[in-house]
Amino acid sequence: MQRTLPIVFLAALAAPTAWAGNDAAKEFQRNYVEKPNSWERIELIKSLDPSDKDQLDLLTDFVLARGEWFYREAAIDVLAGVHDEDVIKRLERLSKKEIVAEAVCLAFGKSGSKDRIPFLVEQLDNKKWKVKRAAAIALGQIPDKRGVEALISAWENEDMFMVWVHILESLERVTREKNLDTPEKWRGWWDAVKANWEPPTGEVDEESLGGGEINKTKVRGTNLDYRSRGKGLPLLVLPEYGYEKDYLETYLRELEDNNLILYMALPGANDFTDPPLKPEVAGLPYYPIDRIVEAFEGLHEQLVKDGKIEDKPFALMAHGMTCWIAMKFAEKHPRLVRKMILISPVSGNKAWGDGRDRTEAEGNKRGDIEMEHYAQSQLIENGAPRYKAADEREEYALQRKGHTLMFADHRDLEIGRILGPISEKIVDTPQGKARSVNFKAFRPMGGVLIPEFSLFKLNRTRTPTLIFYGPNSLRTSGDDCAAIQKHYGTAGVVTFKRSSRMPFIEENEEFVEKVNKFLGGKRRS
Repeated sequence: MQRTLPIVFLAALAAPTAWAGNDAAKEFQRNYVEKPNSWERIELIKSLDPSDKDQLDLLTDFVLARGEWFYREAAIDVLAGVHDEDVIKRLERLSKKEIVAEAVCLAFGKSGSKDRIPFLVEQLDNKKWKVKRAAAIALGQIPDKRGVEALISAWENEDMFMVWVHILESLERVTREKNLDTPEKWRGWWDAVKANWEPPTGEVDEESLGGGEINKTKVRGTNLDYRSRGKGLPLLVLPEYGYEKDYLETYLRELEDNNLILYMALPGANDFTDPPLKPEVAGLPYYPIDRIVEAFEGLHEQLVKDGKIEDKPFALMAHGMTCWIAMKFAEKHPRLVRKMILISPVSGNKAWGDGRDRTEAEGNKRGDIEMEHYAQSQLIENGAPRYKAADEREEYALQRKGHTLMFADHRDLEIGRILGPISEKIVDTPQGKARSVNFKAFRPMGGVLIPEFSLFKLNRTRTPTLIFYGPNSLRTSGDDCAAIQKHYGTAGVVTFKRSSRMPFIEENEEFVEKVNKFLGGKRRS
């Protein structure tokens, strides 16, 4: 792979007059430009010595200030290992710059050092919201009374969702408390326990974090796994194909004031049990959209029978290619769909292929081989991908690039937090058990083929449908979104000018406002 770094960053590192550092710093610059692969550059970043002033300046002034999130994250890993108090004091002084302060907070959180808590508490009052977000996330990694008190106090004075949602999640992680969804509830709990409270010990049960009700059931021969949280009319939420639902659970929390949200994990190949999926092409089955639709109809029936919801229709929200499931559900069961929200949708295989082609062409234009190869890896020719990664390092780099393209600002460190670490699972597939190694954000689907689909071959429905589109996305297009809107003939297309495919993260305030207006809810005061 070659030239994955943004041009502005490469130019800064390559220019001989841009840096007057020592020999080690100059050697770093030379090697950095010459290295063809992103993982090699990450290793170079991790070799920098922050106790050397010139190398520390490279970390802060170049990598943190100009790099994509995965290069910035490598610098954060380096800074997390700093124990020299003189270097730490220098980092604190450098934190007058927002982009450095954000990274230093995250580095201090990764360090796990309780000595860093006073600095993090101070940053909760920073004027820049990204620094406050980073401080809140960091305090969630260092269980301590001071952190709990500071987080609650900060939330009592914080109106911005993009900050307080991370305060809430850090409080849940540190205390293991559930279902306390306002600062008033947290204050009441804390005042009652703080005199004798000690941080819980042992492994964190990641699945239980976030509260609500975790549900695992089988409906019409399909295993379903979802979390229900919130109050109001039911809103069934579907993540992007191949993704876990966690990212939605974080960023849709404010909608729970008006909706009982059912955060659905998309079933994998082995979740279709009665009957199991049959191999169709190259030993793989097609992903059965129709069976999922019928399972969701059965879920509605079961929830009504169990008294969990009233006998009223769902609202549906779907993201990316998973919008196909929502579209099919609305066609087959229109009486069960109150309203529908489609985020970064594609109308079918042709639109999906057009987006893939745009991604490959843009990668070629930029000289971004990771982008180009990522797009080529998604095109099956003669039963195999057009491009196959040479090894696991390259495979992870391509996964990372695909995830990064979901966002408009590739420097945003939240991209990496959502992606999470590499995890290994043993998954069931129609061919038997298999090892699946992925980033935490990805959901192993067990080896399935994307089926043929076109919205325009479905019967028209008058389902009230709102479409969210980010023009920075290569995978979706304004023309396709307009065609989807025309098919339904209601509501409209909302364009988020600063977004790619994650407007609920990238422009959350406007997103929540539009959804509440469409669904008839009010924003939390």
